[in-house]
Amino acid sequence: MVSRRMATCMLSVGVGALTAAPAAAVSGGEQAAASDAPWMVTIANKGERPLHQRAQCGGALIAPDRVATAGHCLDTVNPSHKELYLGGGTLSTDPGRKLEVKVYAIHGGYRTLPAEEAPWDFEKAAPANDIAVVVLAEPVKDVTPLRIAKKSPAAGTPVTAFGHGLTAPIDPQNPEASLGDQLKRGEFKTIEDGPCDEQLDHRVDGASVLCAQDADTGICPGDSGGPLVATVNRRPELVVITSFAGEILGKGCERGIAAGFADVGALRDQLTSPRPAFAPMPDGQVTVQGDKKPGSMLTYDAPRWTVGKPESVERKWYSADWDSNGKPSAFYRIEDETGPKLEVSEELAAQALMCVMTAKTKGGTVELYSEVV
Repeated sequence: MVSRRMATCMLSVGVGALTAAPAAAVSGGEQAAASDAPWMVTIANKGERPLHQRAQCGGALIAPDRVATAGHCLDTVNPSHKELYLGGGTLSTDPGRKLEVKVYAIHGGYRTLPAEEAPWDFEKAAPANDIAVVVLAEPVKDVTPLRIAKKSPAAGTPVTAFGHGLTAPIDPQNPEASLGDQLKRGEFKTIEDGPCDEQLDHRVDGASVLCAQDADTGICPGDSGGPLVATVNRRPELVVITSFAGEILGKGCERGIAAGFADVGALRDQLTSPRPAFAPMPDGQVTVQGDKKPGSMLTYDAPRWTVGKPESVERKWYSADWDSNGKPSAFYRIEDETGPKLEVSEELAAQALMCVMTAKTKGGTVELYSEVV
């Protein structure tokens, strides 16, 4: 799992930095056709670039109107910035069909287990109860959903992972080479919690995480939320969902290391509940009104909520210097400014400004960013 949150004191600029980061795909393994996994879903940032360059996470169609994925794929993101595709093979040429999101729900017990030596470093934290369900605006009527496991598989069970994520660590000289354009599959076997917990520095939540491993295959940044399936009575069955692996130890894409997956059998109620607690769903964006002149006032306008009225809302203002290219550098929190208005001082008038709103329900947290002014 790779970091999705911003540090409390600093924000990076750019669409990719303000949305969920990827985690977990197949390193090693072999190419797969779209027909091998017709229920495979790709979760991506909206944009004009080819889909394989925007892909963030995977998922699986588990009912005509539901997609299962990892909770950290949706935690703190703005859902209006995401789009889903079903049945993609080679994403650059065959992305599959686009699906519209109606609402989503993250497991109410979702949390992260920090590294003892670096509790502030989210990239080293391991998720627990890392599961979410997306409800689609329209049902898919011509694809058989992936059946959900009713119990956890025993240690030693063969499972197959599917993903579009990175196939190796990114080479700065040729970043395109590692992108997971073609769907891949990798074979693993489930293992006992004890050996897995030891390999992953004692950050495995045994109640919600099931581990799997293969000597020649690994988990690599690119497709968290992707399904691992087992064959039960000659039919594929969703048994776990990709969550995290060696990246929490600084060993992303390393083959042979144990990986942690959300245990579908233990967390099944989240996927089958007819009406779970939904995350807030905004009907628009945060906007900032007013002139950025010394002595003037900027006003923050929030969107309305179509589903999941927030139980709590937090507002924060950030500022940044302009770089030599006329773009904002890293954003820093303006302390003690949490209201809907910001008085502009001479110093702030010369800087880039932005407002961030964090809205929470029991079903998830949404972060909305205003445009930079």
